[in-house]
Amino acid sequence: MRRDESLPPALRYIAEVFAPEDEALRAIDRSIHAHDQPIHIGAAEGKLLELLVRLSGARKIVEIGTLGGYSAVWMARAMPEDGLLITVEKDAARCKRTQEMLEKYGLSRRIRVEEGDALSVLPKLSSEGAFDMVFMDADKSQYLDYLDWAERNIRRGGLIVADNTFLFGAVYAKELPDHVRESTRQTMLEFNRRLANPAHYCGILIPTPEGMTVAMRL
Repeated sequence: MRRDESLPPALRYIAEVFAPEDEALRAIDRSIHAHDQPIHIGAAEGKLLELLVRLSGARKIVEIGTLGGYSAVWMARAMPEDGLLITVEKDAARCKRTQEMLEKYGLSRRIRVEEGDALSVLPKLSSEGAFDMVFMDADKSQYLDYLDWAERNIRRGGLIVADNTFLFGAVYAKELPDHVRESTRQTMLEFNRRLANPAHYCGILIPTPEGMTVAMRL
């Protein structure tokens, strides 16, 4: 979701009190608005990711979908000094802008940008696992493919987190939104069902404006 200014007053209050942005985050946000679609998470969701990283003690994280590095910065700052976040982005221009912003604000040491389609890049990262957390915010039609990889490469007790899991209301609405395909709705319904399975996960879909599913692998 984006922008925080478009949120209801209660949610704006949460962002303002609990998740103030510093200059680096504001600069990344401005860069995304200037060059791309502002479809990244908001500050409150960023703070939620930070909290999840700190609570879980995650040291190795994979992010699927970089955009401009906004969510990566929230997570990486919560990691220990020797932590590493690998963020995957298929768009070369986005990768270049992200790397420039990370270097400008001294954030590149803990964040590695991998350029390429996630379904091609992820198998190459498997040798660096097991991972403590996987965060998905990319092509919603591929969420089950991302989940298949995450299940093979995340440790027990690790977190699988995904944004936009309401799929613009498609997962609960009777009428399909105009810009959502039925196949993508079925993908997201199955994605959420799998992470809700108490035999394998302790999971919940947090009712952020766009929906964020959080599940710990048992």
